[in-house]
Amino acid sequence: GKVVSETSVILPANTPGGTAQDQPINKVESAALPSDTTFGRKLYSFPDGFQTRVSVVLMGSDRSSIHQPQWCLAGAGWTIDKQEAVALPIDRPFSYVIPALKLSTSISTKGPDGKTMMLHGLYVYWFVSERNLTAEKGTQLWSMMSTLLHRGLLERWAYISYFAACYPGQEQATFKRMQDVIGATVPEFQLTTGTPAQ
Repeated sequence: GKVVSETSVILPANTPGGTAQDQPINKVESAALPSDTTFGRKLYSFPDGFQTRVSVVLMGSDRSSIHQPQWCLAGAGWTIDKQEAVALPIDRPFSYVIPALKLSTSISTKGPDGKTMMLHGLYVYWFVSERNLTAEKGTQLWSMMSTLLHRGLLERWAYISYFAACYPGQEQATFKRMQDVIGATVPEFQLTTGTPAQ
């Protein structure tokens, strides 16, 4: 219920066939990350019940804003079952791919009938700066240090993630839907592109 910052990362107000709703930044995030961190977060919902949440964390003068997602997921009770590299196709302003990591997660929760059930989740993320895209935290840190040493500039990075929950067995279909939303929304707020597809 409190304003975290007077500025934010502007995310698309809607996506084809769906609606968007602003999402709050929780107290743990706002307390743990540097005060000049800029956030952007929306939940995209569709008539058939599918939902995916996009979150952007943009660093200011402190590189600790850009963190690995593992501690966030674990803090929320999710178990990371698998990690794999994926290539996300984007067709605007030209055809290219975003190198990303996909985390397959699970959590034990209560279903509508009150019984304990297993829920799965897919968490897709990458890092982006003015000139670079990478899925690897080490590559992001190396680029930041190299830019600081050779150009005397603090390279500003953002950490972008999409998350969707699903029932066991629906992972493949859920990831396809996530890719559709990523393809529709990323060109609206991320200016950095990858190498054009051949």
